[in-house]
Amino acid sequence: MEISDKISVLLELISCFRKVDYWKFDAELELLSSTNDDPAVFCRTIFGNGSADKKSSLRKALEYGTERNEPLVCSVPLGATWAYVFEKRDGAVVAVHVLGPVCFSDLNVKEVERECDKQPMPLRFRRKVINQFLSVPVLSATRFYPYVQMLHLCVTGEKIAFTDLQFERAEKAQKRKSPLLIPDEEDENTDASRHPGVYAAEQELFKMIEEGNINYSHALNNAVNKATLSNTKYKKSSDKIMTVAITFITLSVRAAIRGGLPPSTAYSVGDAYEEAIANCKSFTEAKHILDEMFDDFVHRVHRCRQNSDISKYVQACCDYIEMHIYDKIELEELADVAGYTKYYLTRKFKSEMGVSVWDYINGRKVERAKVLLSDPSYSIQDISDLLNYCSRSYFSEVFQQHTGMWPSDYRAAELKM
Repeated sequence: MEISDKISVLLELISCFRKVDYWKFDAELELLSSTNDDPAVFCRTIFGNGSADKKSSLRKALEYGTERNEPLVCSVPLGATWAYVFEKRDGAVVAVHVLGPVCFSDLNVKEVERECDKQPMPLRFRRKVINQFLSVPVLSATRFYPYVQMLHLCVTGEKIAFTDLQFERAEKAQKRKSPLLIPDEEDENTDASRHPGVYAAEQELFKMIEEGNINYSHALNNAVNKATLSNTKYKKSSDKIMTVAITFITLSVRAAIRGGLPPSTAYSVGDAYEEAIANCKSFTEAKHILDEMFDDFVHRVHRCRQNSDISKYVQACCDYIEMHIYDKIELEELADVAGYTKYYLTRKFKSEMGVSVWDYINGRKVERAKVLLSDPSYSIQDISDLLNYCSRSYFSEVFQQHTGMWPSDYRAAELKM
């Protein structure tokens, strides 16, 4: 089967979820084919093919491809992301395949217009650029990165892991005023010396998810401390926060699937947390979201392993509760999810889970409240409102029934640790 045939099948499969543009350039960076309706716009703006500028994205990617084989993922400040995959013959690049661009969250019209204002361009072309960027499909990273891995398989016949993908080094690229910077050997050695023990700590974390090990506090604190020490210089970089967070979520999704969580559930949960990360405004907020996500995945895998005999319909209800933990959940909604009557669902749920639907919902809300209580920026009233309780007093009563402690006492004990 020819490479082009494999790619056609892949693009057809991807379009079942959402159409993502594909591009193919030759070794001279001339465009050979594209699924985009107006390829000139992105060719001139983000790829820069045919440009004499040695720092254009395509030329820097080609420079990278002559030395490396792994796909290269790139992005622009607006949030559009795409990936280069390299077709080689006798070690030389003969074609560059591109997937994207996509966005991990919705683009803001005003931000697109402001970026366009920074570049001199004819008014008609400016309107084309704005329309093109606003038409970029919104796709989660947990979906896009596997597509890149699949494209690499189609082009090279080689299976790779997510961790094999290479990402542009945004911080140094900005310093050199270049859209793309390929790390050299000296850079990699320097990075390694700045990250002692981080890899081992991260692997311990993902193992905790895979095992559904709810006694993960030590491992999480260990990984956070090492990562914080090694990344002090990046703390105020929103690009760095986003990259690290999306990577962590993606790897957590994979660990959860290995642990037995259904892929559809794992990807849906990952998508929800990616959206939250895309909308966060600070390092502290991002860290809180990742802590919450980690706790969520660990407990999902733990329940999955402990309750392997639960029917898929009751499991679907449990997943729905997790996905809507901040909402007011009605019995009618769960009955629709399971395809049962309300009466039959309540009996079957208690038979399989050992607790009533309402006790289970409150139990899960209390577990989420424990995570929120560890963050002093949230008042107890805030947490009660977030979890959709009718009043702070009722929330406190439910929390005390499940834990034997009042929320204020639990927080005081947590902050002392």
